[in-house]
Amino acid sequence: MMTRKHRIAIVVLILIVCLLLATWLVFLLTRGESTVTQAPVVEQPPEEEVIPSRPTVSEVELEEEREVRETSSDVLTLSKTFIERYGSYSNEAAFANLRDVLPLMSKSFAAKTQKLIDGGEVPEEYYGVTTRVVTVGIEEKDETVGIATVISMAQREESFDSPQNEKVKYQEIELTFVMEDGAWKVDSANWQ
Repeated sequence: MMTRKHRIAIVVLILIVCLLLATWLVFLLTRGESTVTQAPVVEQPPEEEVIPSRPTVSEVELEEEREVRETSSDVLTLSKTFIERYGSYSNEAAFANLRDVLPLMSKSFAAKTQKLIDGGEVPEEYYGVTTRVVTVGIEEKDETVGIATVISMAQREESFDSPQNEKVKYQEIELTFVMEDGAWKVDSANWQ
């Protein structure tokens, strides 16, 4: 049963909540009315665009650099993909690494590699290598002749007898490229 003290306390609470709501509403309504005057907006005449009739020297150089980067990136991207697949091996995969990169090779290099796959023997004890490219750089590239040379440093993790028995080494690889059927193809790969 509610006593008189409880009723008075509830009424006082309701009055306080109503007073807070009223104060909040007044604040919101007066906040929107600002006495700050805004400066008049002055329209600026539109600026005329100046477009040169012929490209400037810097634009020509920029375009040449962009073309070099695009053609170089083809060789660099191909190198990274090729090295990581070509250099990774597991006797459990039976030369799958070499089969994967056959389409990236020139016809003559692919034929030599296919002979290696066909005549290769897989060791019975576990052996695996995982290769990751650390750095890659173009040593020579001549698009008119259709040749390029790339040198790369790779990290190679070799595992003997089990995947846990691992040894890490760094090895350099040199790739030569030829332009064949309009695309760069790896013509040789030599570990150093």
